[in-house]
Amino acid sequence: MPILRLLLQIVLSFALWSGASAETYPSHPIKIIVPYPPGGNTDLVGRMFAQRLGEILKVSVVIDNRGGGGGTIGVDAAARAEPDGYTLLHATNSELAVVPAVQPNLPYDPIKNLIAISTTCEFPFVLVTRKDLPVQSVQDLVALARQKPGTLTFASVGVGSANHLVIEPFKALFHVDVVHVPYKGGGPAANDLLGGHVDASFATLSSILPQVRSGDLRALLVTSKSRVPQLPEVPSAGELGLSDLIVNNWNAFLVPAGTPAAVVDRLRDAIVEAGNEPTMIASVRQAGADISTSTPDAASALLVADLARWTRIAKNTGIKIE
Repeated sequence: MPILRLLLQIVLSFALWSGASAETYPSHPIKIIVPYPPGGNTDLVGRMFAQRLGEILKVSVVIDNRGGGGGTIGVDAAARAEPDGYTLLHATNSELAVVPAVQPNLPYDPIKNLIAISTTCEFPFVLVTRKDLPVQSVQDLVALARQKPGTLTFASVGVGSANHLVIEPFKALFHVDVVHVPYKGGGPAANDLLGGHVDASFATLSSILPQVRSGDLRALLVTSKSRVPQLPEVPSAGELGLSDLIVNNWNAFLVPAGTPAAVVDRLRDAIVEAGNEPTMIASVRQAGADISTSTPDAASALLVADLARWTRIAKNTGIKIE
């Protein structure tokens, strides 16, 4: 009997401790791992949310930049962190869905090792061309590609990147042969596009918005269902009936697997509250994206669907990073 009473006390104590820890969360500073160096879009949006989350949760929220490996080093660090709600990850679909599709030997599984809390923002690719390419629309570009098979060049930020893989459905949809030219990052790719050394690219909205507005690049299409407010004159894949080219990039907050559900819910509520603020909406839009918060279930479903899509494309095309 004394043993049973002792066991009961232990169970009750654990239950009370668990409830208290959830109720008092957070009680000390929170760290947000951003798997890129400072200055990029993921870092910028992460810092916007960090500031507001600190105010809402009434604790210090700091950014921990862990660049390298195309974002995989930071994701791995977050996946291995203590699942207590004090280490978050602000990452993109690239290292969560695209890289795992083309690089099978990663040290983390984005589905098994992480819990998606909420997306934070989304932004499409923009199909852009050098300004002196004699095309004014997607139809013109397709016609030119058919006239000169194997000659039009499309830049990307690297083999196996999202803006590399999206070239494949473009080729399949229009039955055209274009040449992929990989670069080591967005800067060199944009410079060669601006310099007229390559013809086109599926670039992220945030990376080429100033150049499109200045007329140094020509935008033919945004890969979203509807037009975007940053480029209202540019048609969308959705309105043109090009469903295979509807591709949204997104950022999301995640925590290590095993984080208590009550803590995930608390974080999700704070993220949604932060994302609903007009100043946050305006700031993120200025950066070339749009706020898009969600439930954990919706964020998880998006991750699963994106991973399946990119895995299918990678398998069909043989694109792989060893």
